This record gives sequence, C-alpha cells and structure tokens, in this order.
Amino acid sequence: MMGEPGRFGSPLRWREASHDVWGWRWLDDLGQDIRYALRSLAAHKAFSTTAIITLALGIGATTAIFSVVSALVFRPLPFAAPERLVQIRGSSPLAPTGDAVNNREAYRREATSFESIVGYEAGARYLKSGDEAERVMTVRADAGFFEMLGVPALRGRTFGANDTPAVAVASEVFWREHLNGDPSALGTTLTLDDQPVTIVGIMPASFQFPYGAASLLAGIASEARTDLWQPLEPDTRPVSRIGSVTGRLKPGVPLAAADSELKTIARRIEAQLPEAARGRSVYLEPLAEVVVAPPIRRVLFLLFGAVGLLLALACANVANLSLARMSVRAKEVAVRTALGAGRGRLVRQLMTESLVLSLVGGAAGLLIATWGTAQLVQAATANLPRAHEIGVDWRVFAFLLAVCTIAGLALGVAPAAAAARDDTRATQSALQQTNNRSTMSAAQRRVRDGLVVAEVAMAFVLAMGAAMLVRELVRLRNTHPGMETANVLTMHLGHRMTPQTDVRQFYEIARRARELPGVRAAGFTQMLPLQNWGWTSNSTDFVVKGRPPVRPIFPIQLRYVTPGYFEALGIPIVKGRGFGDRDEQGAPPGILLNETLARRYFGDDDPIGQVTTRGTIAGVVRDVRQENLDRPSVPELYYPVAQNWSQLSDLGMTLVVAARERPEALTAPLRAIVREVNPALAIFAVRTMERVVEDSMADFTLYLSLIAGFALVALLLALTGTYGVIAYLASARTKEFAIRSALGASSSRVTRLVLGRGVALTGIGLAVGLAAAVLAAPLVNGLPVTVRPPGVATVAPVAAFIALAAIAACLVPALRAARVSPMVALRDE
Repeated sequence: MMGEPGRFGSPLRWREASHDVWGWRWLDDLGQDIRYALRSLAAHKAFSTTAIITLALGIGATTAIFSVVSALVFRPLPFAAPERLVQIRGSSPLAPTGDAVNNREAYRREATSFESIVGYEAGARYLKSGDEAERVMTVRADAGFFEMLGVPALRGRTFGANDTPAVAVASEVFWREHLNGDPSALGTTLTLDDQPVTIVGIMPASFQFPYGAASLLAGIASEARTDLWQPLEPDTRPVSRIGSVTGRLKPGVPLAAADSELKTIARRIEAQLPEAARGRSVYLEPLAEVVVAPPIRRVLFLLFGAVGLLLALACANVANLSLARMSVRAKEVAVRTALGAGRGRLVRQLMTESLVLSLVGGAAGLLIATWGTAQLVQAATANLPRAHEIGVDWRVFAFLLAVCTIAGLALGVAPAAAAARDDTRATQSALQQTNNRSTMSAAQRRVRDGLVVAEVAMAFVLAMGAAMLVRELVRLRNTHPGMETANVLTMHLGHRMTPQTDVRQFYEIARRARELPGVRAAGFTQMLPLQNWGWTSNSTDFVVKGRPPVRPIFPIQLRYVTPGYFEALGIPIVKGRGFGDRDEQGAPPGILLNETLARRYFGDDDPIGQVTTRGTIAGVVRDVRQENLDRPSVPELYYPVAQNWSQLSDLGMTLVVAARERPEALTAPLRAIVREVNPALAIFAVRTMERVVEDSMADFTLYLSLIAGFALVALLLALTGTYGVIAYLASARTKEFAIRSALGASSSRVTRLVLGRGVALTGIGLAVGLAAAVLAAPLVNGLPVTVRPPGVATVAPVAAFIALAAIAACLVPALRAARVSPMVALRDE
C-alpha cells in the first residue's frame, strides 16, 4: 500500500494538470502574482509609500470632485419620472429669458401635452415664538404640487385642492427643531404672520424642492432651505404673474412639441391684449437643467477637468518611478527569463503589480475622497443646489474602481513593455551586472523624459489657471464698490408687511441707533448692496414732464431707503441733496438718481428739480455696485421709505449702522432697541458689511481655492518627478562623471551637465504648458466672474517660479554628482 501513490505520480503535479484541463491555472497564477506583488511592495517601502501617497492624492481628489458632479449632473432628480418634469419660463422684451409667467391657468386649461402644471412662489413668513418672531422660509404652491413631483409625506399628508392656506406641510428639519420631532405634532397649530396655521404633514429631509434659497434675498446663505409648504390662495392668480411654474409632460410627449403648444397658446392670448402689453411668451426647459443651471455645470466640468489633470500628473509621476525601478529590477527580470519565464508571464506579473499598487492607492484615496466630499458639502451648501445629495455612493465607488483599474493599466504599460522586449544581449548584460542596476534603453529614456515634460506642462496649466483666478480676486478686492464698508454693521428686520404697516417704526429705530455711543450714522434700506437685486422697472415708467420718453427702453432698478442710509455707507451726494425729514408721508414726492441713470437720461443737463412721473428729482448719488463687484452700476432710482416702499414681507428692511470702531459691539444694543420699538420684528442675518462683501465672492473664492489646491499638489508632484529623473540620471552617469573629474573637469562643470538636462526638460514642459494654457484659457469663462485672458504679467511670474523650483529640485542631485570621489566611484563600478 505504501507504493500505491507512486503509481500515479506527485499529487501536486496531478492538481496542476487538472487545473490546466479545467482552465483554472490562470486563477492560481493570479494569486501568485498578487502575493508576489504585495511582497515586492512591502520590500521596497520607499517606492511603495511614495507611489501610494501620490496615487491617493490624485485618485482621492478626482473622486471627491466626481461625487459632486455625479450628484448634481448625472444623478436623476429624486422625483417620479424626473425626465418628464419641465420648467415653464416667461420671456419679455426686457427679460428674454427667466422671466415670471403670466396666465398659467390658461396653459393648465388648454394645454394637452401636460399631466399637470403647478405654480409656486418662495418667500418668508414670521413665526410667533413667545414674545418674539422668527423668520421661516415658505413655499406657497398650487394644489397638486406634491402629486406632480410624486413624493409622499414622511408623516401625515400633503395638501390638496380642498385645503386653504390655513394648513401647512413642514420639512423634517423644521419638525425636529421646532416641534421636537414629536410624532403627535401633526395637528399642531402655529401662528404665522398673526394667522393660525395647522401642520398636516411632514416631508422627508431629502425633499428640498424648490432647490436653493426659498427666499428673494439670495445673498442670505443661511436661508438656503424651505421650512414650510402652504397652498396658494385659490383662484387668486388666474392671469397674474407668478415666479415659478413646473409641469409634468404626458408620457411620450417630446419637449419640443409641448414647447410649441404653449407658444401657440401664448400667441393667442397676446392677440387679445393691447399693443403695449404684448411681447410676452413662454418656453420650456428640462427641470434638471434649471435646478443645476448651465453656468454651474460648466464650473463643475471645469473643476473635474482640472482634477483630471492632477490625476494624470500623479500617474505620470508614478510611471516615472516605475521606470526607474525597472532599471534596478533588470537583473531580477533577466534571471527569471533565464530560468524559463515567458515574456507573457513577466508582463502579467508587472501589470498585476501596477494594478495592486493602484488599488492600494485607491483605498487610501477613498479615505481622502470621503473627507474631501464632506468638506466640499460643508463649503458649498449655500452655493450649490442639491448639495445635501452629495456623498460617496455606489456610483462614486464604481468610478473609483474604474479609475484605479485604468491608472493601474496605464502605470504598467512602460514596465511591461520593457520586460516584453526579446533582447538576448540586454538579458546577458543584466546578468553580468554586479550592482543590480542597468542602463535604460533609448526608448525608455524617451518615455521617461516625455513623462517629465508632461508633468511640468500639466503643472503649468493648473498653476496658470490658479494665477488667473488669483489675479481676478485681487482685482475684485481692489474694486471700489462705491461705498465704505469698514466698521459698518448690517441687521435685517422682518415682519408681515401690509399697507397698514407703520413705516415710522423704522425711522424710530434708526433715530435711536444714531444716539448710541460710538455710532456715526444709521439708516435703513430694503435691499442691501451685494446681497440682492433691486425692483426692476424701465424707462417708460420714468418720463420727465415735457420730454419724450428715452429710446431705446432700458431697465431701471428701484430702491427704498431712509435718511441716514447714504451717510452710513459713505455714499456721497454728488448733486442736490439727500433724503431728510422733509421727505415724509404726504409731502411732495422726491426721488434720487444714481450717476448712471442721470448720465443715461439727462446727459450733461442738470437733473435737479426736474419733475418726472415718479417724483421730483432732489439729488444725484454716487454709483454703487449693487449686484456684484464684477458688474458695473446700472441705472437706479431711490425712494424715501416714508413715501414709497415694497410691502413684500420676504424683503423686510435692513438696518445699516456705521460705527467709529468695532461694529460687532453694537449688536446687543441694537437688538434691545428693536425689541423696545416692536418685539414682533424678526432679527436675522446680522453681519458686518465687510462680511457681506466677502460673502458676495464666496462661490468664486471656493472655486479658486480648489484650483489653487490642485495647482499646488501638481507643482509638488512635478518637482518630485523632475528630481527623481535627474537623480537617476546623475546616479546612472556616476562612472562618467568620475572619469571627467579624474581628467580635470571641475565640480561646476559636472553640476552644469546635470542641471542642463533638468533645465532642458523643464523648458520644453513650460513651452508645451504655455500652448496648452492658451488653448484652455477660454474654459474659465464659465466662472461667475469675468476672467481676462492671460498676459505677460501673469505668464512670466508663473513660468519663472516653476523654472526656479525645478532648478532647485535638480540642484540637489547635481551637487551630489559634483562631489563624487573618482576613486570611490570607479571602485564601486
């Protein structure tokens, strides 16, 4: 019996033979390749650590940005059949795109392409909380709002056709913060704008429609939320304007057909209107493209392209490291070849090592991506719609695996190609080496140098992008907004505004504020500069008596202020007078123009005292950049609040107080004054004017920070790659430099020889990068700020900095080569 196994041979041999028969041999080989790759990476810690960190940075940053792009662009809206949801937009001669919509009832009644058409408007209401008021953000919508979107309530129900504005559906966040998350809170009655409102349902936290700030105060970042949804008053807006209208197309109806049908209805309605009221129409856009507008999409793809460059640079860096490592492993490869290993087997082993390296780097990159995604969400919540949906999900994980696989295959190409060469002479030469190092082939050297050139070029492109944005940020910071922002505190006050609201309370608050110690001036405005737009009228409503209307028609923004406002913001009166006690209710109406309106309408004529359809012109004030520091002033007309103001509750009023020093110290005294005058006034968005200016540039600053971060990492990787190549070059030519030194070459001569190669590669990389940067420059036009084309003043410093940094990186191996002792080097060889 002891001899029985011998009759059949070795069990291991039989197992291997059976694996070959069943086709499982590749699985055994793969397991061996993976184990060998892990042992190899563990044995070469310096290479492995450097490569893994480099790949983790590139893969992690790319995955973090992709998580944003995936959530905002690629992921469908979280509604039923979102591809059939469209936004109905109005158009008019003064607002060709994005205008409000008229006659939605006619469209709802006559259009056959839609299952439903729902109008809604966002605004603020004021919740009674004890003796004080709290501002809450609301959406008032037609019945069928929730049914159109196909989103059920988390608890309770949504409102329907039989409900009145006395009911409301609360957000889950509002339910938890104001109703303590109590399941029995359904049926609770709240007091909104002095009216009872009953909570009938709770929407899940994932429901955030309409996206973005449910407020006309777009500059108030903290209001990027919706607290309550209420029914609109029934049949109160059959033909009037409403800001937002969303529709659901019937199955199979193309967008173009529905758009054509609505335009036909609009033309029929327009034909029944007087000539002066014509020129309005509607058009359709997919809801997904309205939620995440094309400008935001362009910015996201720009960031994704920038981080893609960073990933490519990281891969180029690791590929260069792998090439250098192959020269060290040449003898190992030669030995395995001499022992019978096939070229295909060697190539598979090297590709497996690259994939394992990439996957380990991807695992580390996943940690970076998770952290980076959380930071992006925190920083961009106020600037990006659907920000609460951003996260690392299966799509992001699949993307990461795909990137790791592609990166691993790309990294393995050069080493595998070197191993696949059937070069007997090279194999014999490697076997004869005594120092485990061989010289790269000409093809490998070209690849190595090309990778360095590519790294420098990509780093230059990213650095140029960052430099251009920094230049524009400096320009914006140096742009005078037309007002003084230092030591100025702003405080928003809100309450339900009606024709019976006593505006004198705001005058009283401003008067008491001026009496506080340390206060220079105080006044109110209804729309704070850089935080909101103005009410838009046009030149047909502003006509000087005795003059024909100005042509062509141009828009005019209306603003409402109290005495003391211009003094508080340091806006000078350039002609005439400002508002004072004489401009009270019942007095002859007086108005102020800004310089742009005065120049546009009157040219060189003096406008003071001219009687217009809007009042008598009392003065002209300096232009102020109201909407954006990057946009010039537009024609503006100012009213005194006592005579004319908007009763839209969403806007409220903003107290502006100029202090002699430290305006923040005035917050508590000002709150006390407001409570004394009217405890029902809600106080919100208290911040300095300098903070308001910074907030107006928040989105641009975020994009700049990201691209600058990418550029910094890219520069470090490019310098690392350049250093590695020059260090390898100096090491490979040690014998040559020793002979040169023995024959009398000076240390400076050897240093120049090494530096020359690095400088040449850097110079070529900068030239390629400059050409690429010029071609890519128009891509930054999608940012929310005007970005001028790069000039010499931008290109030269960036190129000089990269060149000097590259020279510094090359100088270390160059000096080391110059200090090599000829005797020691020749003995080692």
